[in-house]
Amino acid sequence: MKPGRTGQATNVEGITPPDRAARRRVAVVTGGGRGIGAAISRRLAADGFAVAVNYSSSARDAQQLAEEINATGGRATAIRADVADAAQATELITATTAALGAPTVLVNNAGMNLAGSARKQSPRDWDRVIGVNLSGAFYCTHAALPEMYEIGWGRIVFVSSPSGGRRPAPGMSAYAAAKAGLVGMTRTMALEVARRGITVNTVMPGFVDTDIIASGGPGAARDLAASWPRIPAESVAATVAFLVSEEGGHISGEEVGVWLGGPVGI
Repeated sequence: MKPGRTGQATNVEGITPPDRAARRRVAVVTGGGRGIGAAISRRLAADGFAVAVNYSSSARDAQQLAEEINATGGRATAIRADVADAAQATELITATTAALGAPTVLVNNAGMNLAGSARKQSPRDWDRVIGVNLSGAFYCTHAALPEMYEIGWGRIVFVSSPSGGRRPAPGMSAYAAAKAGLVGMTRTMALEVARRGITVNTVMPGFVDTDIIASGGPGAARDLAASWPRIPAESVAATVAFLVSEEGGHISGEEVGVWLGGPVGI
């Protein structure tokens, strides 16, 4: 490395490396190709972030979304990883760094549910729900934190649910336990990283018509719609966008509800 004309270090080709502000503009959105995740990916791209759109099985949706972002002047890439696997979660961060730069914004949105009462739910289903919703969020965060520590800036957002303690529902034990765990992780991690310029927050969407709603059975969406207004995924995305912005830098360790009419289940 040698000094450039402005006094900044340059690489051997004479290209000035990105400054710290530029290095803050890379985001990973887990489960970013569909539903709430897709809305978050689009919003962050519109706000100037390069976005890694993570997916596990919905390759077509994620790739089409990345192409859409790129076609409108943004930067995005679709990256497959099952975040419930620690090695794949780490590789997600590594692949993002290679394609877009090291991420300093991480939105742990990936989620799924296998509904079943505690009496009937198999240990395998329990482990899968906890793995995707809770362990996966930890694995990705653990892999992303070193770069955030390095530059002294970072934003971590967990997407939880009112089911995680605010409004439980039958048949949702594993899902509720995982989402409640995200809240506990938020509060604890926020204290751990506060002096490093890193914030950690949770958003709690209300009734957004997603695949997880459908997992509650054919009447789940209908029953919720009878009592609660639907929340557009874009409203959740707008909340995330604020939390990861410079303006949101003094909010950490919080649970931010995005709903109308009070907290709702699912």
